[in-house]
Amino acid sequence: MVHKHELILVIGQSGAGRTTVIHILDDQGFDTLDNVPVHLIPQVASTDLVDKPLAIGLDLRSKSFSFQNLMKEINNWKTLSKSRVVILFLECSLEILIKRFSLSRRPHPVPGENNLELSIKRELKLIAPLREKADFVLDTSNTSPNELRLKLGSIFPLANNRNIQIMVQSFSFRIGSPTGIDMIFDCRFLKNPNWVEDLKNLNGTDEAVKDYLNRDKSWAPFRKNLLQMVSIIIPAFEREGKSYLSIGFGCTGGQHRSVFVADQLCNYLLDKNCDVKILHTNLQK
Repeated sequence: MVHKHELILVIGQSGAGRTTVIHILDDQGFDTLDNVPVHLIPQVASTDLVDKPLAIGLDLRSKSFSFQNLMKEINNWKTLSKSRVVILFLECSLEILIKRFSLSRRPHPVPGENNLELSIKRELKLIAPLREKADFVLDTSNTSPNELRLKLGSIFPLANNRNIQIMVQSFSFRIGSPTGIDMIFDCRFLKNPNWVEDLKNLNGTDEAVKDYLNRDKSWAPFRKNLLQMVSIIIPAFEREGKSYLSIGFGCTGGQHRSVFVADQLCNYLLDKNCDVKILHTNLQK
């Protein structure tokens, strides 16, 4: 488990994915900074990291960079803070790096007499001592962003990693489906409480309406399959790195059936400690 006082230094070959790693660590709950020159580590890395660990992507292009300078700053930080400094070294095969720079058309930061392969080899020679000092070496040659996310999660697990944020929403088909909904379920197959005089002016959060819909023979099998479905797709979306998921339930007026089903799902997800919020579009209007 990563401690909140740790400093993670992300370094490695240009083109190996440092910025992508910094973005992933940010998503996973770290404070992050990228492209930081070595001589600025004392200024940006406070000796009192209180709330979160800090991940810094180091810029090797600055004139102040050298292996000796970096190790000096690391030792100074350790002395002042008495906290752990972790070095994550990113590497990538020569063939993949050449392909990445060719596709991006960006120049390599290390001069190589207009020869990309020579630039890559010179940089690797420059930073080779860091690889020997690294706590973790990660090869990104054939790693997709999602695979990289999983690897980083196993190396730097945080107790407060951000779970997928779920929005459950009820709405009226009469008005129209909301935009930006990932999954929409039509609840008009359930019996409509609107045609029951005592229920007409109530909504799906009222006990009388809930009792009425709970007696609908279609509700129990639908609820079972709905909960099974979300129990599969939510962890799958989290593994794929999705940050947000919106689930919509619609009925004719957006007052009874959709509100009832949305509430049922929201309560289930809350019991599972999911990060979920609910919006009853028509009730709030």
